[in-house]
Amino acid sequence: MVRFRFKRGLRFFEGTKRWALEKINAVGMFVFETQDNTSERITKSMEDVHKDWLTGTWVIDVESLGPGADLVWHTTPCSLDDLPPAKKAIALPRAKVLQAVKSHFDAQGTEVHCNPSVLTSIAQNRAAEFGLKAAPHWSTIWRWWKKLEPTGCMTKLVDAPHTGRKTDPTQFSIFQEVVDALYLSDQKQSGKDVIEEIDRHYQRLNRERLEEDRLQAPSPATVYRWLGKLHYSVVSAARNGKEFNRRERRQVTKAFNVKRILERYEIDHTPVDVHLVCEKTWMVLGRPWLTLVIDKHSRMIAGFYIGYHTPSATSVLYALRQAILPKEELLANFSGIKNSWPARGCPLSLALDNGMDLHANAVENFCLESQIELHFMGVAKPELKGSVERLFGTLSRDLFHKLPGTVFHSVEARGDYPSEERAALTLEVFTEILLRWIVDVYHQTPHRGLSGYTPQIVWKKGESSAVFDLPAYPRQLDLMVGHAATRSIFHYGIDYDSIRYSSSPLLAIRDPKKDTPLAAIKVYDDDVGYIDVRDPKTGEYLRVPAIDQEYACGMNRHVHSLVRDEVRRRFGDEHTREQLLLVKAEIQAIVKAAIRHKKAGVRKKAAALRLESSEAFLGTQPAEAFNSTCLSQPSDTETEITLYGTGTEVLPSYGRPLGGGTQ
Repeated sequence: MVRFRFKRGLRFFEGTKRWALEKINAVGMFVFETQDNTSERITKSMEDVHKDWLTGTWVIDVESLGPGADLVWHTTPCSLDDLPPAKKAIALPRAKVLQAVKSHFDAQGTEVHCNPSVLTSIAQNRAAEFGLKAAPHWSTIWRWWKKLEPTGCMTKLVDAPHTGRKTDPTQFSIFQEVVDALYLSDQKQSGKDVIEEIDRHYQRLNRERLEEDRLQAPSPATVYRWLGKLHYSVVSAARNGKEFNRRERRQVTKAFNVKRILERYEIDHTPVDVHLVCEKTWMVLGRPWLTLVIDKHSRMIAGFYIGYHTPSATSVLYALRQAILPKEELLANFSGIKNSWPARGCPLSLALDNGMDLHANAVENFCLESQIELHFMGVAKPELKGSVERLFGTLSRDLFHKLPGTVFHSVEARGDYPSEERAALTLEVFTEILLRWIVDVYHQTPHRGLSGYTPQIVWKKGESSAVFDLPAYPRQLDLMVGHAATRSIFHYGIDYDSIRYSSSPLLAIRDPKKDTPLAAIKVYDDDVGYIDVRDPKTGEYLRVPAIDQEYACGMNRHVHSLVRDEVRRRFGDEHTREQLLLVKAEIQAIVKAAIRHKKAGVRKKAAALRLESSEAFLGTQPAEAFNSTCLSQPSDTETEITLYGTGTEVLPSYGRPLGGGTQ
């Protein structure tokens, strides 16, 4: 059976003329335009189009059929069985009367025609048989027949509802004109504006008219009633935008079918609905960001990452690193966790947002080396990875909103709750709470999407048929978190981002036959104190420390960029090492002061620059090799602030007294 839908571009033939559906307007009328030089336009209701189509006046142009995004609805008129019982009780006896009339004329071999005596005789003799309390008049029977004859649709026998109001065609025409020009725009003009514009139309029309010929404008109540009957999807698309309307009206037609664990991981970010405090000053730092990785088949959380800096490739890579590695060592750092966390292994595919952070080369290279297939979801289409989006809602309802310092999900839900005053959790405590909730609560709770099974049970069932691909050398994951680059090896080592790196093993792999041999390196955002250099002979990476460890040790790349830019601004390109250390100390002082600043936004920036994240408290941050390259330095826990961070925020100007608050 050939089917069609009302969509933009659908064409009908009317003799030699061809009509194309242009749009459906706000009052629910179809607007057609001829496909010739005249570009004539007509407006028809859905009932009129059905009538012309059923009678053959309009014939479908089969070539215009096909998939389309601008669907309106299926062209399936309701049948007699679809009517409500009250209307069905009216239409059924009438249909039986007309069937008897048609049978009588068919027996005579003639077409049905208006014969009062025959119609009266049939009605009087068989009224009780048809379920009619009284015999209808012959003119009534003939009126029923005229309704049924064009389409043969029994639903036409139901009387149209009596509204009690008649619509003035002139008033309604002006109303449509004003709605198209004023109301259907992203300026979102109000109903009052529509009424005023209609009044101005009538003032212009009545200027040259006599008093007795003046046109009467519709009342405000009438205009509001007509506005309430406008086609909602058209109004929403015009006033809110097509993308907003698509999200609002999106429908779930089928779910993405995943048959086993590790087949598809979904990953996304969300701000945590809880204010956290600094573990040193106990001042509120703000809401950190949470990156989650979830297995689509089992709904098992495979990994997470929490940090104050905005989501970036670093957040994604750390979360993926945790998702791939086994969790026994991680859980051993926390006593009292009752259950295991069996999620591990490289997934077959990964569903990501279309954000720039997820399109980063580091993420794509990580997945390429791990043989993970990347699927970037459409822009503003969260339903394409609904499992992780639903998990965020579960986290907020079942955990975040029950913690001190929560901001709830809206201003209305928050009420007078003093979120910042009640904030009491540090990032370390919050990380442990989240970990315990994941392992001992969420993974052990029956899930509606899993037919009542828990994520832990579904994962355990899937382990028998799953293949777990784990990295043969776990340190490779640390390397994959880094950014790839290529640099020359000079006699003094490697120069990257204005920092020199050198060691005896590095200089040993330098080819003396080449003046500046190239080498593949890995650099890291969280620490500029070291890089990894690939040995071209063995294919292995060597950890190479920075020459000036006093400056580079423990500094994140963003702070290094701030220091370098400030030094160039003050001292030009010909700066000294002492000047670098001076500016670094100033930035440390600014960050220290910012942690105590009265503005939460400034404190959050400072926390991001220090790289306060879940990795530091879970004991999984790859710091062992880094620590071996660091020189021992005296430290004062009360005053020293070590700058670990990957934050992307820009610190304010340095031209102010040190130790003061920043804005």
